[in-house]
Amino acid sequence: MATEIRIPTTGNAGEDAVLVEWHVDVGGSTREGEPVLTIETAKSTLEVVAPVDGTVLEQRAKPGDDVAEFSVVGLIGEPGEATHPAETHTHELSAEARAHGRSLPPESTMGGEEPAEPSPEPPVPAPDAARPARIAASPRARRVASALGVDLTEVDGSGPLGRILAGDVERAAVDATTATDAPPVQSVVIQPSAVVPVRGVRKVTAQRMHASLSEAAQVTLTRYANADSMLQWLDRIRTSPGAASAPRVTLNDLLLYATARAVVGHPVLNSRFDWDGIRQFDRVNLGFAVDTERGLFVPVIRDAHRLKLGELASQVHAAIERARGGRLQPDEMAEGTFTVSNLGGLGVHWFTPVLNAPQNGILGIGAAHRDGDGRMLLPLSLTFDHRALDGGAAARALADIATAIEHVDVLDAF
Repeated sequence: MATEIRIPTTGNAGEDAVLVEWHVDVGGSTREGEPVLTIETAKSTLEVVAPVDGTVLEQRAKPGDDVAEFSVVGLIGEPGEATHPAETHTHELSAEARAHGRSLPPESTMGGEEPAEPSPEPPVPAPDAARPARIAASPRARRVASALGVDLTEVDGSGPLGRILAGDVERAAVDATTATDAPPVQSVVIQPSAVVPVRGVRKVTAQRMHASLSEAAQVTLTRYANADSMLQWLDRIRTSPGAASAPRVTLNDLLLYATARAVVGHPVLNSRFDWDGIRQFDRVNLGFAVDTERGLFVPVIRDAHRLKLGELASQVHAAIERARGGRLQPDEMAEGTFTVSNLGGLGVHWFTPVLNAPQNGILGIGAAHRDGDGRMLLPLSLTFDHRALDGGAAARALADIATAIEHVDVLDAF
């Protein structure tokens, strides 16, 4: 009996995956454990392996198709082996209805009796065409209508019992002129230059962002942090004697490092919302947004507040490389408690980051720029869920994040 090739769990809350490619054609041989196809989920690219040795007898989905968790996409068996048909979900008429070539009647009759034939309606006598009804209009209205060429049958009267007055005729003449002079309205349909399927990473991102904005009471606070000390420390790190053999540290690494150290002191922000209870954490699993060609990914650095700067930088760089290479695994994006989104490299100053639900906080970082006094200022935008914490608590957390950024070079001193 043929063995089914099923899509495994994607680790994405039941969302469909996209079949990317088949590695073995119909009629091709494969061995148990060898990859037979590749699927793409919202979080990663996964290989589906053959459950048994044998020949691929059927491929029930093609590259580009959405495939559900645990669905059957193919069969493996012996060459020439009979296969069972794929399940269908079509709704058909009953056998009796098909035999008579018709569906059930739209209405049923009472007591099994045939409906009576409707009796013909009596003919309606035609109006007397020889005596048309006289239009009720004042003599002056008739003279004005004749002069302006207005048809009195098209004029609504405002006088007693609907009598047409001269003013009614003059207004009708103006309305007719305005309608005639108006340019015709043409309907213009613009054709798209491309239609991008909403699936895979884009589909799940869209669903989650919509759900986040629909369900949470999101509020964004903004303030600056003075980045002079951070930038000076970054220069010292890069020119230090051991820099060549140590992991390269970037400005983004310093920002993640400072944020994790500050957020751990605010469990009301480092939390997840649930109607059964707001879950607060004393450890920071820090997510950070990574922009890739395949879409947005958010790897999570566990216990980020406990890591030294070099350790944090190494984990961040490795996660970015895996995300951009399509090798990030679902469990590497799970269990986050707070997220950072940095658009400073794209020249953005202020923006409104959207919560990564069910988390209650996300920090947006903009491009550093100098003010009139020569200070290098870094824009910070903190979005929080007002269901879980109030504005004062969020403002204090944002102030501590700014302070950690301004004193990042001495955070390990205390």
